[in-house]
Amino acid sequence: MAKGKFWLIILFAVVVYLVMIIYANFGNLLLALEKFNWLYLPLMLILVTLAYFVRFIKWNFFLRNVDVNLPLKENLFVFFSGLSMTITPAKAGEIWKGWLIKEINGESLSKTVPVVIVDRVTDVIGLVILSFSGILFYKSGIYVLVILVILFAVFILAIKSETISNRLISILESRAGKYSGDIKDMHQTFKKSITSKYLVGMSLLAVFAWFLECLSIFFVIQGFGQYISVVLSAFLFSFSTLLGAVSFIPGGLGVAEASLSGFLVIFGLSSSIAVGAALIIRLVTLWFGAILGFLVYLIFNKKFIKSQ
Repeated sequence: MAKGKFWLIILFAVVVYLVMIIYANFGNLLLALEKFNWLYLPLMLILVTLAYFVRFIKWNFFLRNVDVNLPLKENLFVFFSGLSMTITPAKAGEIWKGWLIKEINGESLSKTVPVVIVDRVTDVIGLVILSFSGILFYKSGIYVLVILVILFAVFILAIKSETISNRLISILESRAGKYSGDIKDMHQTFKKSITSKYLVGMSLLAVFAWFLECLSIFFVIQGFGQYISVVLSAFLFSFSTLLGAVSFIPGGLGVAEASLSGFLVIFGLSSSIAVGAALIIRLVTLWFGAILGFLVYLIFNKKFIKSQ
Protein backbone atom coordinates (compact mmCIF):
# COMPACT_ATOMS: atom_id res chain seq x y z
CA MET A 1 0.00 0.00 0.00
CA ALA A 2 1.33 3.44 -0.94
CA LYS A 3 2.34 5.60 2.03
CA GLY A 4 0.01 8.36 0.89
CA LYS A 5 -3.00 6.06 0.87
CA PHE A 6 -2.02 4.62 4.25
CA TRP A 7 -2.00 8.03 5.89
CA LEU A 8 -5.29 8.94 4.22
CA ILE A 9 -6.83 5.83 5.80
CA ILE A 10 -5.42 6.77 9.20
CA LEU A 11 -6.77 10.31 8.83
CA PHE A 12 -10.16 8.96 7.81
CA ALA A 13 -10.16 6.65 10.85
CA VAL A 14 -9.38 9.58 13.16
CA VAL A 15 -12.29 11.57 11.71
CA VAL A 16 -14.66 8.59 12.06
CA TYR A 17 -13.71 8.04 15.69
CA LEU A 18 -13.97 11.74 16.52
CA VAL A 19 -17.52 11.77 15.13
CA MET A 20 -18.39 8.71 17.22
CA ILE A 21 -16.90 10.32 20.35
CA ILE A 22 -18.95 13.49 19.76
CA TYR A 23 -22.10 11.38 19.25
CA ALA A 24 -21.53 9.48 22.49
CA ASN A 25 -20.69 12.65 24.47
CA PHE A 26 -17.01 12.67 25.37
CA GLY A 27 -17.61 12.97 29.11
CA ASN A 28 -20.05 10.06 29.21
CA LEU A 29 -17.81 7.96 26.97
CA LEU A 30 -14.78 8.65 29.17
CA LEU A 31 -16.78 7.69 32.27
CA ALA A 32 -17.93 4.44 30.63
CA LEU A 33 -14.35 3.55 29.60
CA GLU A 34 -13.12 4.26 33.14
CA LYS A 35 -15.65 1.74 34.48
CA PHE A 36 -14.73 -0.88 31.85
CA ASN A 37 -13.02 -3.97 33.26
CA TRP A 38 -9.81 -3.95 31.18
CA LEU A 39 -8.97 -7.49 32.35
CA TYR A 40 -11.27 -8.61 29.51
CA LEU A 41 -8.92 -7.08 26.92
CA PRO A 42 -6.25 -9.84 27.07
CA LEU A 43 -9.00 -12.47 26.78
CA MET A 44 -10.35 -10.82 23.64
CA LEU A 45 -6.87 -10.56 22.13
CA ILE A 46 -6.31 -14.27 22.80
CA LEU A 47 -9.62 -15.14 21.09
CA VAL A 48 -8.75 -13.02 18.04
CA THR A 49 -5.24 -14.52 17.85
CA LEU A 50 -6.73 -18.04 17.99
CA ALA A 51 -9.07 -16.99 15.16
CA TYR A 52 -6.03 -15.96 13.09
CA PHE A 53 -4.44 -19.38 13.56
CA VAL A 54 -7.70 -21.11 12.52
CA ARG A 55 -7.66 -18.96 9.37
CA PHE A 56 -4.03 -19.87 8.82
CA ILE A 57 -5.02 -23.57 8.84
CA LYS A 58 -7.65 -22.77 6.20
CA TRP A 59 -5.15 -20.77 4.14
CA ASN A 60 -2.60 -23.60 4.33
CA PHE A 61 -5.20 -26.15 3.19
CA PHE A 62 -6.03 -24.03 0.14
CA LEU A 63 -2.36 -23.61 -0.80
CA ARG A 64 -1.57 -27.31 -0.48
CA ASN A 65 -4.64 -28.19 -2.52
CA VAL A 66 -3.14 -26.35 -5.52
CA ASP A 67 0.35 -27.76 -4.87
CA VAL A 68 1.85 -24.60 -3.37
CA ASN A 69 4.03 -25.91 -0.56
CA LEU A 70 5.69 -23.33 1.64
CA PRO A 71 7.73 -24.24 4.73
CA LEU A 72 5.78 -23.45 7.90
CA LYS A 73 7.85 -20.39 8.91
CA GLU A 74 7.62 -18.81 5.45
CA ASN A 75 3.88 -19.50 5.27
CA LEU A 76 3.29 -17.98 8.71
CA PHE A 77 5.26 -14.93 7.57
CA VAL A 78 3.11 -14.56 4.43
CA PHE A 79 -0.17 -15.08 6.25
CA PHE A 80 0.50 -12.73 9.16
CA SER A 81 2.06 -10.09 6.89
CA GLY A 82 -1.19 -10.18 4.95
CA LEU A 83 -3.05 -9.04 8.07
CA SER A 84 -1.60 -5.58 7.47
CA MET A 85 -4.00 -5.40 4.51
CA THR A 86 -7.11 -5.67 6.70
CA ILE A 87 -7.50 -1.90 6.39
CA THR A 88 -7.93 -2.11 2.59
CA PRO A 89 -11.44 -2.24 1.02
CA ALA A 90 -12.98 -5.67 1.80
CA LYS A 91 -9.40 -6.78 2.62
CA ALA A 92 -8.76 -6.91 -1.14
CA GLY A 93 -5.16 -5.90 -0.46
CA GLU A 94 -4.52 -9.42 0.83
CA ILE A 95 -3.83 -10.34 -2.80
CA TRP A 96 -0.39 -8.97 -1.89
CA LYS A 97 0.22 -12.38 -0.26
CA GLY A 98 0.48 -13.82 -3.77
CA TRP A 99 3.35 -11.44 -4.54
CA LEU A 100 5.06 -12.30 -1.26
CA ILE A 101 5.00 -16.00 -2.16
CA LYS A 102 6.36 -15.19 -5.62
CA GLU A 103 9.26 -13.27 -4.05
CA ILE A 104 9.97 -16.14 -1.64
CA ASN A 105 9.92 -19.12 -4.01
CA GLY A 106 8.96 -17.80 -7.46
CA GLU A 107 5.49 -19.41 -7.43
CA SER A 108 3.22 -18.21 -10.23
CA LEU A 109 0.58 -15.63 -9.34
CA SER A 110 -1.90 -17.64 -11.40
CA LYS A 111 -1.83 -20.18 -8.56
CA THR A 112 -1.65 -17.94 -5.51
CA VAL A 113 -3.98 -15.03 -6.38
CA PRO A 114 -7.03 -17.32 -6.91
CA VAL A 115 -6.26 -18.93 -3.53
CA VAL A 116 -6.33 -15.52 -1.84
CA ILE A 117 -9.67 -14.71 -3.52
CA VAL A 118 -11.32 -18.04 -2.66
CA ASP A 119 -9.96 -17.81 0.88
CA ARG A 120 -11.67 -14.41 1.22
CA VAL A 121 -14.87 -15.82 -0.32
CA THR A 122 -15.02 -18.53 2.36
CA ASP A 123 -14.43 -15.85 5.01
CA VAL A 124 -17.45 -13.91 3.78
CA ILE A 125 -19.52 -17.10 3.53
CA GLY A 126 -18.66 -17.74 7.18
CA LEU A 127 -19.92 -14.25 8.09
CA VAL A 128 -23.12 -14.81 6.12
CA ILE A 129 -23.78 -18.11 7.93
CA LEU A 130 -23.26 -16.48 11.34
CA SER A 131 -25.46 -13.53 10.34
CA PHE A 132 -28.31 -15.89 9.48
CA SER A 133 -28.13 -17.22 13.05
CA GLY A 134 -29.36 -13.90 14.39
CA ILE A 135 -31.74 -12.83 11.65
CA LEU A 136 -34.67 -13.04 14.11
CA PHE A 137 -33.19 -10.00 15.82
CA TYR A 138 -33.12 -7.93 12.64
CA LYS A 139 -35.32 -9.27 9.84
CA SER A 140 -34.49 -6.45 7.41
CA GLY A 141 -30.93 -7.80 7.21
CA ILE A 142 -32.19 -10.80 5.24
CA TYR A 143 -32.06 -8.72 2.02
CA VAL A 144 -28.32 -8.07 2.34
CA LEU A 145 -27.65 -11.73 3.09
CA VAL A 146 -29.78 -13.03 0.19
CA ILE A 147 -27.99 -10.68 -2.26
CA LEU A 148 -24.61 -11.95 -1.04
CA VAL A 149 -25.73 -15.59 -1.35
CA ILE A 150 -26.87 -14.93 -4.93
CA LEU A 151 -23.54 -13.26 -5.81
CA PHE A 152 -21.59 -16.23 -4.42
CA ALA A 153 -23.81 -18.67 -6.31
CA VAL A 154 -23.22 -16.76 -9.56
CA PHE A 155 -19.44 -16.68 -8.92
CA ILE A 156 -19.28 -20.44 -8.26
CA LEU A 157 -21.55 -21.22 -11.23
CA ALA A 158 -19.38 -19.10 -13.55
CA ILE A 159 -16.26 -20.98 -12.44
CA LYS A 160 -17.79 -24.46 -12.66
CA SER A 161 -19.74 -24.00 -15.90
CA GLU A 162 -17.58 -24.83 -18.90
CA THR A 163 -19.77 -22.74 -21.22
CA ILE A 164 -19.69 -19.62 -19.07
CA SER A 165 -16.07 -19.93 -18.02
CA ASN A 166 -14.83 -20.57 -21.57
CA ARG A 167 -16.69 -17.50 -22.77
CA LEU A 168 -15.24 -15.36 -19.96
CA ILE A 169 -11.75 -16.76 -20.60
CA SER A 170 -11.92 -15.91 -24.30
CA ILE A 171 -12.97 -12.33 -23.47
CA LEU A 172 -10.22 -11.92 -20.87
CA GLU A 173 -7.58 -13.52 -23.09
CA SER A 174 -8.32 -11.07 -25.89
CA ARG A 175 -7.50 -8.23 -23.49
CA ALA A 176 -4.71 -9.79 -21.46
CA GLY A 177 -2.07 -9.79 -24.20
CA LYS A 178 1.07 -11.65 -23.11
CA TYR A 179 -0.65 -12.66 -19.87
CA SER A 180 -3.43 -14.54 -21.67
CA GLY A 181 -1.88 -17.90 -20.73
CA ASP A 182 -2.21 -17.02 -17.04
CA ILE A 183 -5.99 -16.64 -17.41
CA LYS A 184 -6.50 -20.36 -18.06
CA ASP A 185 -4.10 -21.28 -15.27
CA MET A 186 -6.02 -19.07 -12.85
CA HIS A 187 -9.30 -20.65 -13.92
CA GLN A 188 -7.93 -24.13 -13.25
CA THR A 189 -6.78 -23.01 -9.80
CA PHE A 190 -10.21 -21.55 -9.09
CA LYS A 191 -11.89 -24.80 -10.14
CA LYS A 192 -9.60 -26.83 -7.94
CA SER A 193 -10.20 -24.53 -4.96
CA ILE A 194 -14.00 -24.45 -5.05
CA THR A 195 -14.76 -28.17 -5.12
CA SER A 196 -17.65 -28.96 -2.77
CA LYS A 197 -15.36 -30.64 -0.26
CA TYR A 198 -13.05 -27.67 0.12
CA LEU A 199 -15.70 -24.97 -0.15
CA VAL A 200 -17.87 -26.50 2.58
CA GLY A 201 -15.01 -27.54 4.83
CA MET A 202 -13.14 -24.24 4.62
CA SER A 203 -16.35 -22.23 5.06
CA LEU A 204 -17.04 -24.13 8.28
CA LEU A 205 -13.52 -23.32 9.46
CA ALA A 206 -14.28 -19.68 8.65
CA VAL A 207 -17.45 -19.87 10.75
CA PHE A 208 -15.41 -21.15 13.70
CA ALA A 209 -12.75 -18.44 13.26
CA TRP A 210 -15.33 -15.66 13.05
CA PHE A 211 -17.24 -17.08 16.02
CA LEU A 212 -14.11 -16.69 18.14
CA GLU A 213 -14.06 -13.02 17.17
CA CYS A 214 -17.81 -12.74 17.79
CA LEU A 215 -17.19 -13.80 21.38
CA SER A 216 -15.16 -10.62 21.82
CA ILE A 217 -18.43 -8.64 21.70
CA PHE A 218 -19.93 -10.89 24.34
CA PHE A 219 -16.97 -10.26 26.64
CA VAL A 220 -16.60 -6.55 25.92
CA ILE A 221 -20.23 -6.02 26.95
CA GLN A 222 -19.53 -8.06 30.08
CA GLY A 223 -16.61 -5.72 30.72
CA PHE A 224 -19.06 -2.81 30.81
CA GLY A 225 -21.19 -4.67 33.36
CA GLN A 226 -23.94 -5.37 30.79
CA TYR A 227 -25.18 -8.57 29.16
CA ILE A 228 -26.21 -9.74 25.69
CA SER A 229 -26.53 -13.35 24.55
CA VAL A 230 -23.83 -15.20 22.61
CA VAL A 231 -26.23 -15.61 19.66
CA LEU A 232 -26.93 -11.87 19.56
CA SER A 233 -23.18 -11.18 19.88
CA ALA A 234 -22.51 -13.44 16.88
CA PHE A 235 -25.16 -11.65 14.82
CA LEU A 236 -24.03 -8.14 15.75
CA PHE A 237 -20.37 -8.75 14.97
CA SER A 238 -20.84 -10.79 11.78
CA PHE A 239 -23.53 -8.54 10.29
CA SER A 240 -21.75 -5.25 11.07
CA THR A 241 -18.50 -6.73 9.66
CA LEU A 242 -20.37 -7.75 6.50
CA LEU A 243 -21.81 -4.27 6.10
CA GLY A 244 -18.30 -2.85 6.45
CA ALA A 245 -16.97 -5.28 3.83
CA VAL A 246 -19.68 -4.66 1.21
CA SER A 247 -19.28 -0.89 1.64
CA PHE A 248 -15.78 -1.23 0.10
CA ILE A 249 -14.59 1.51 2.43
CA PRO A 250 -11.04 0.73 3.66
CA GLY A 251 -11.39 -1.56 6.67
CA GLY A 252 -15.13 -0.89 6.66
CA LEU A 253 -14.25 2.23 8.67
CA GLY A 254 -17.28 4.11 9.88
CA VAL A 255 -19.78 1.58 8.51
CA ALA A 256 -18.83 -1.31 10.81
CA GLU A 257 -18.48 0.96 13.85
CA ALA A 258 -21.70 2.85 13.21
CA SER A 259 -23.76 -0.28 12.54
CA LEU A 260 -22.34 -2.10 15.56
CA SER A 261 -22.87 0.80 17.99
CA GLY A 262 -26.28 1.54 16.44
CA PHE A 263 -27.45 -2.04 16.92
CA LEU A 264 -26.20 -2.03 20.52
CA VAL A 265 -28.27 1.09 21.22
CA ILE A 266 -31.31 -0.56 19.61
CA PHE A 267 -30.84 -3.56 21.90
CA GLY A 268 -30.83 -1.45 25.04
CA LEU A 269 -27.32 -0.10 25.69
CA SER A 270 -26.57 3.57 26.26
CA SER A 271 -24.87 5.45 23.44
CA SER A 272 -21.70 5.91 25.52
CA ILE A 273 -21.36 2.17 26.26
CA ALA A 274 -22.32 1.25 22.67
CA VAL A 275 -19.68 3.54 21.17
CA GLY A 276 -17.10 2.49 23.78
CA ALA A 277 -17.78 -1.18 22.98
CA ALA A 278 -17.50 -0.54 19.22
CA LEU A 279 -14.18 1.28 19.63
CA ILE A 280 -12.71 -1.51 21.77
CA ILE A 281 -13.99 -4.21 19.41
CA ARG A 282 -12.44 -2.51 16.39
CA LEU A 283 -9.19 -2.03 18.28
CA VAL A 284 -9.09 -5.77 18.95
CA THR A 285 -10.45 -7.13 15.66
CA LEU A 286 -9.16 -4.58 13.11
CA TRP A 287 -6.23 -2.53 14.35
CA PHE A 288 -4.58 -5.31 16.34
CA GLY A 289 -4.36 -7.44 13.19
CA ALA A 290 -3.20 -4.56 10.98
CA ILE A 291 -0.45 -3.55 13.43
CA LEU A 292 0.58 -7.19 13.98
CA GLY A 293 0.81 -7.76 10.22
CA PHE A 294 2.85 -4.61 9.71
CA LEU A 295 5.29 -5.57 12.49
CA VAL A 296 5.68 -9.15 11.20
CA TYR A 297 6.54 -7.88 7.72
CA LEU A 298 8.84 -5.15 9.02
CA ILE A 299 10.79 -7.52 11.29
CA PHE A 300 11.01 -10.64 9.13
CA ASN A 301 10.85 -9.57 5.47
CA LYS A 302 14.65 -9.54 4.99
CA LYS A 303 14.86 -13.04 6.44
CA PHE A 304 12.28 -14.66 4.18
CA ILE A 305 12.29 -12.64 0.97
CA LYS A 306 15.45 -13.78 -0.75
CA SER A 307 15.37 -11.14 -3.50
CA GLN A 308 16.02 -8.32 -1.07
